[in-house]
Amino acid sequence: MCIATAISLLMILICAMATYGAYKQHAAWIIPFFCYQIFDFALNTLVAISVLVYPNTIQDYLRQLVSHLMF
Repeated sequence: MCIATAISLLMILICAMATYGAYKQHAAWIIPFFCYQIFDFALNTLVAISVLVYPNTIQDYLRQLVSHLMF
């Protein structure tokens, strides 16, 4: 819970910095937002590749998840 709160506050800060930088036309304030976007894109790309390469593992995980939710 603490980690999720910290990440949420960090994202609010990064978005506020990007908004302020765009409003005041300071490019340096927008850089953390673009770094986060690049990191997010890379992470999502890795997830997409892993789903394509290991589809059976994902299906097994979903079957186990459904069986645990039933109980």
